[in-house]
Amino acid sequence: MEFSAPVPVPLPCLVVDHDGAGGEPCTTLLDISKGKQYQHHACDDAGSRRFRRWMTPHGWVLSWDTSTLATFLWSPQTSDKIDLPPLTPEQEIPLHSACSLSGKPATAGSFTVVAVEPEDTVVWYCHVGGDAAGGRGWVRHEYDMGSVTSPVVNGRSMQAKKFITRLTAVGGKFYFKSEGELGMLDFSPAPLLGSVPVADIERPPRTTSMALSFVELGGELYLVTAFLHYDIGGATSVLGCGVYKLDLAGKRWRKVRDIGDRAFLMCPQYFGGCCSATASGLRPNCVYWMGLCGDKLLRVIDIDGNEETHAVQDPCKDITGSNRNAIWMLPTDP
Repeated sequence: MEFSAPVPVPLPCLVVDHDGAGGEPCTTLLDISKGKQYQHHACDDAGSRRFRRWMTPHGWVLSWDTSTLATFLWSPQTSDKIDLPPLTPEQEIPLHSACSLSGKPATAGSFTVVAVEPEDTVVWYCHVGGDAAGGRGWVRHEYDMGSVTSPVVNGRSMQAKKFITRLTAVGGKFYFKSEGELGMLDFSPAPLLGSVPVADIERPPRTTSMALSFVELGGELYLVTAFLHYDIGGATSVLGCGVYKLDLAGKRWRKVRDIGDRAFLMCPQYFGGCCSATASGLRPNCVYWMGLCGDKLLRVIDIDGNEETHAVQDPCKDITGSNRNAIWMLPTDP
């Protein structure tokens, strides 16, 4: 992906990594604002492939030039760049890490960039601006949240380390889902793990699994949940979608049915974000969920109380090769 000009499709868009006709890695941008009339734009030149990129809910893209080791935040709307400390030759942030910022770079003054390794107890972070200037650069931090015991199989149980899959920033702190509680990660400036007991939400009848993600909206933390049912034959159906706002004082999630002229945009493994709906050509008060049932489909779900799937779309149907990953690129926060 070139970093010399804004992206050539409206934001938000889907960034799809896939195999080209000859098996080479390719990236395609999909404009989803026009319903089923998807605009494709290939970004598969050799120069762009030297960059690794991680989308953030604030719209900024964490970028790493693997040839020079330089890292920076890039705005896909304006191509503005915020230089970050370079990685050292011994450092490497895994490709499928989840990235978040503690605040909006334009207004925060100083902020922290965090990348969470996908299946390990490791976070990477660097502080930007303020007293952090001239600091330690990128830091690799290993954490310990204890272990979880898996069900007994053949008379034996197994233990595995708990790890963070993604982070959502509200008020300068990072939040993550943990069993029976709300996990928190703060930096002072070293990382500090904490938690708040928060009651789990109720599952509708026939729910066999839930897909969960946090989203920040208006300085508040929201939980977006899809309720799923797995059939014996292997098919997955969507029973509904719920949106909840954190009541920190009451230590509970309160259901909401109206997020105004906003749309939540979700991916199964990476992050949830939001944007203005009508300005982006999207349906307001809806959740756009990509790959919810382990497929390549985009579901648009109303959250006004009916919680019905408004549309099921297949934006990747015309992309050649195997689709390895699809993630949202959002407008940059002002």
